[in-house]
Amino acid sequence: MNVLSNKRVAGTIMLNLHDGTKKFLIHPVGKTSEFVTTEVLEDMTGLASILQHFKKNIQLDVTSISLVELTNAHSETEDLPLFVFEMEESKADLIKNDTYRWESPSRLKALLSVYDMAGMPMF
Repeated sequence: MNVLSNKRVAGTIMLNLHDGTKKFLIHPVGKTSEFVTTEVLEDMTGLASILQHFKKNIQLDVTSISLVELTNAHSETEDLPLFVFEMEESKADLIKNDTYRWESPSRLKALLSVYDMAGMPMF
């Protein structure tokens, strides 16, 4: 059995807006929000798995994003590597999926408060 079987990873994309503010890609679920998450694929790393998820499920050209942070989010049920990417506003129209949306930093902070973060992301 692969050590990474049933292991999940999470990701978000920090959108750098022209006016200097930021927005973050999240997955709304009812009245709450989640990070974009996926299973680590057997033949891929965690990073490759989240990039594959962005390509397949969000139809994102992953060459338009850059990795800026990797941290661990701990909850009562799991440890979740969290990959934080960034992209410029001019490329935001590349995301063609209604399942995910751009949210304010305050919504991201509320989501982060659910987890015990090992090394708080610096953005």
